Amino acid sequence: MASKLLPVVAVVALLVAGGVGFAVAQTGDTQVAENATVSVSADASVERSPDRATVTVAAIGRGDTAEAARNAVSGDADAVQQALADEGASVTSSRFSIHPEYERTEDGREQVGYVAVHTIEAETDDVENVGALIDAAVDAGADRVDGIRYELSEETQQEAREEALTTAMDRARADAETVAAAEELTVDGVVTIQTSQSGRPVVYAEMAAGGDGGARTNISPGPVTVDATVSVTYELA
Repeated sequence: MASKLLPVVAVVALLVAGGVGFAVAQTGDTQVAENATVSVSADASVERSPDRATVTVAAIGRGDTAEAARNAVSGDADAVQQALADEGASVTSSRFSIHPEYERTEDGREQVGYVAVHTIEAETDDVENVGALIDAAVDAGADRVDGIRYELSEETQQEAREEALTTAMDRARADAETVAAAEELTVDGVVTIQTSQSGRPVVYAEMAAGGDGGARTNISPGPVTVDATVSVTYELA
């Protein structure tokens, strides 16, 4: 998977003295506050190509009665699920709803029948095949494409997070050493470390649907970004 570190602005470090006031210890010609520490924060971002995609499509049926609407959509829904499976995707969710359909008239609105919607979600790790997956669903009877979501698998996301954390820790220590050197001190050890994760683990694709000329669907997914932040307190000597 492609990987790219993004530039991040480090947070300004703050020199802190523990206890009340300053208890000073003599070390050569330099006076060091007892239990002196420096706290810094740093973050890093890693971009990875998505290796998992979820497609959501829906088959829609209409009828004069709720039963007629349900019957109108049932065959298409079965065909869509089969088409997705034939393309190697795993159907992870199937939802069904039915509701009255109305039209506006001069007197207000009038019920004209019922609408049944069968929504299907399918997941694949063949992200290059998502366009073909959409086409297969539409050809099988899907009336609507509700979305395409690209993500990282758990393994890939963990690898990216570890890389981001390692880079953030390197930046935090470099900042701490810079601040310590300005006071003619050195970083002696770690007192506390806190981490957090944020960012953009999900992206949505831009989709160009095929027209009457027979062209097929083309998908252009972007990268997935994983962010990590560390807050570290170092002891100074």
